[in-house]
Amino acid sequence: MASSVFRWFNLGVLFILWRLTLFVPLIIGAYLLSYNPSSPVTYVYKYINSNISFSSVFLFPWANFDGIHYLTIAEHGYTNQARFFPLFPVLIKAFTGIFEGSQLFILTLIVTLIFYLALKVLQKLIELDFSKEISMKTILYLLIFPASFFFVSIYSESLFLLLTLLAFYFARKKMWFLSIVCAMFVMATRFVGVAILPALIYEFVKKEGINIKKMPLFLFIPLGLVLYSIFNYYQWGNFFYFITAQGELGNSRSVSSIILFPQTIYRYIKILSTVSINSYDWAIALLELMSFLFVSLLLYFAWKKKIRTSYLIFALINFAIIISTGTFSGLPRYILTIFPIFLVLSLIKNKLFKFAYVAISPILLFVLLMLFSRGYFVA
Repeated sequence: MASSVFRWFNLGVLFILWRLTLFVPLIIGAYLLSYNPSSPVTYVYKYINSNISFSSVFLFPWANFDGIHYLTIAEHGYTNQARFFPLFPVLIKAFTGIFEGSQLFILTLIVTLIFYLALKVLQKLIELDFSKEISMKTILYLLIFPASFFFVSIYSESLFLLLTLLAFYFARKKMWFLSIVCAMFVMATRFVGVAILPALIYEFVKKEGINIKKMPLFLFIPLGLVLYSIFNYYQWGNFFYFITAQGELGNSRSVSSIILFPQTIYRYIKILSTVSINSYDWAIALLELMSFLFVSLLLYFAWKKKIRTSYLIFALINFAIIISTGTFSGLPRYILTIFPIFLVLSLIKNKLFKFAYVAISPILLFVLLMLFSRGYFVA
């Protein structure tokens, strides 16, 4: 019975219901929690010149934390925020220049539209290999993931996901020029975008073989990253300052060496065994560790289920980059764009596993968004 329901799911209706539901934690959070004043970039109203009103409860929280950095870069250019890649700030600059005076409202609409388009492409991509039922299950599992609200925040996740999915979709259709252009923009959006290059090369060789005439086109994919590296050199005297800047966050992230994940797991076990169980840091550490274990398990299932190899290459390299810095800080958000894990969820037959996910994830989504909306770090 449940399976037949998925066949009748309408993406537009599902998306609208999900998007409207996300306003509920904002309202409840505004009544239950005072905002967290621990950092100047936790709550956007401390940054923008705007009067606080009831409508602010629905609008301001979407730009908390990194959203403030993106807005600052778009308005004033880079100072020391090199860890934020340029494509999303450029997009913000373009739209805020057109719609002055209502930037937050317009940007919230833009990222919402981008995410909806990403879901449409995800649906089409999955239905190249699977049924509509599988595609809708995948989308539902993505929407209820605890950190999914970042897709409609002033963050680059929705843009990164859309470009990644388009790159794969065009590759599957043998539209290599469009795939390469999208992949180039992927690399200009987030550093983990480097994972798209080996994935697309594998897809190309699988479809075309060693085609000497076309393969040089893939040399254009790193162009987005190369140009940003050149900018880093002229701005800060270091081609790879965007990596160095990651280490300036004060979250124990290593940028000078690769830390194997067993060491990071050991570190988290120490945190959970020494920090008070009643502290907020303990809860966040547990969330980060469980996110690592959850994705690791799903990637194993992806291999067992023989998920398309190019998707698996992208997922594994993406995840490996994220977890090789000695910390799982931000992991619940960083794994959002590893789309194959949500496809795997829809293919798993274990009903208890799926029931646990469907029961727990929306609750965590509600709680994390409520906390995030009041300036508490969650990912």
